[in-house]
Amino acid sequence: MKEVITLQFGEQANYAGTHYWNLMQAAMSEDADASLVPETLYCEQNAQLDGAPTCKTQSLAPRLLVYDKAGNYASWEDNGGNDGNGNGNDSSHGSGGDKAAQSAEATWNDQEIEVHAQQQQQRRRRSTSSPGTDESTIRYWTDFSDLRYHPRTLNSVSGLEFGSSLGEMNTFIEGQRVFEGEDSRDEVLEGRFREFAEECDLIQGFQVLADACGGFAGYASAYLQRVREEYPKSPIVLYNVCADRADGVGAARQTDIAVAVATALGQEVSMSVPLFAPSGMGRPGLGVDLDLGSQFQTSAFAAAHTAQWSYSLLARTKTMDDVVDQVTRQGCYRIAESLLAPGLEIGGGGSMAERRSVSELVRSRFIVCSSARVDSIESLAGQLFVDRGTAVTRLVADMLPRSAYIDNGRAVALPRAFPPIFGGPKRTEPGRLASVGVAGLLCSTSGSEAGLQRLHGALKPEQSKYLKDYERDDIRELRYALDSCIDRYSSI
Repeated sequence: MKEVITLQFGEQANYAGTHYWNLMQAAMSEDADASLVPETLYCEQNAQLDGAPTCKTQSLAPRLLVYDKAGNYASWEDNGGNDGNGNGNDSSHGSGGDKAAQSAEATWNDQEIEVHAQQQQQRRRRSTSSPGTDESTIRYWTDFSDLRYHPRTLNSVSGLEFGSSLGEMNTFIEGQRVFEGEDSRDEVLEGRFREFAEECDLIQGFQVLADACGGFAGYASAYLQRVREEYPKSPIVLYNVCADRADGVGAARQTDIAVAVATALGQEVSMSVPLFAPSGMGRPGLGVDLDLGSQFQTSAFAAAHTAQWSYSLLARTKTMDDVVDQVTRQGCYRIAESLLAPGLEIGGGGSMAERRSVSELVRSRFIVCSSARVDSIESLAGQLFVDRGTAVTRLVADMLPRSAYIDNGRAVALPRAFPPIFGGPKRTEPGRLASVGVAGLLCSTSGSEAGLQRLHGALKPEQSKYLKDYERDDIRELRYALDSCIDRYSSI
């Protein structure tokens, strides 16, 4: 068994992550022929925790570690230490049992919880209303989650002890410092991460959703540095999530994003995928109706990108190594662009192929979650088409090697908490979730060069007021990492 461990860091990443897991749950609920292998992404919900007796159950929970501020869990309440089967358990990292749990509950109410000094049991929504029916009622990502989390999953981070006097984690470097302080006190990987890892037969890789900038971008970066030290050959796929458009962020946040991307390149993250609010939405015929001012909606679109690629892991049609090698050309191009065409319909007999080329189809119907422009698939360094119910593989099969496309056949099942952002033809059957065909392209392209140049500019000396916390040599190394990357992409 080749398992994947998923990590999520920060509010924006957790918004997207919640939609993502809802999509995965919907896919499994519609898996009538049992073709999916849930153990790739999921584990038994009641695995043995901190010496507690193992409780056997058929229930599965994501093999997932979530990190966020305590206030962003506000719509969930503790179920009294219940493991979901009426059995109490203690998942705190220290000793002390009930005493530790009581102490953690007190700090939870004060929102001053530290990562490894708290007990985050499975929690349930306070509201009993149907999720997703009224977007105006959604204040936290926990408001629309359809999941029953593993007792290890939810972790709160506070900057009070190791960050600023106000506990703020507003910048990349502040997040790094908080992690370093936590890790020096109690090695982070020796806690819940280690327990998940040791339960795996063979770790396939790590799937990471992290805020693109801010404190949790730095916290995630420091965390992944430790993961890379322990797993030097395992693929790490990083999705950088931001609710704003890539070309619409302010100078301070742009500098933070530049530091995060350059650091990921230096850390040998296997593949980094920007998931910002999409650009180019003014084209006619797009299968998306998206309110760019709604984090609930933009994060759902970002989640659809992540789900498009990891569905192949769940279906065992590709491994993480396969995806990374195909897109990055064995690690040469580690910044990848994700494009989706929801609602795309290609008729039989090659009718679409007669009307337009694949490159024209990509330009006109595919939406990218960055400022990159993808004009021609012939100019891509690496590419992977994933077809979920659109028949786009009919168009690419004759022009690309077999490793460059996947036909998963089944359309994307839309969970009830998913916002109505996808237009185009939807399929509905009595008693089943609505579904929509989605074509996806994950690629490394020269179109990324302009965005990389903009990030490089954010690290120039004239931006020094945003870089005052960094040593000059550190800035030089960050700029060198982006320089090397730009050189490669300019030669595609």
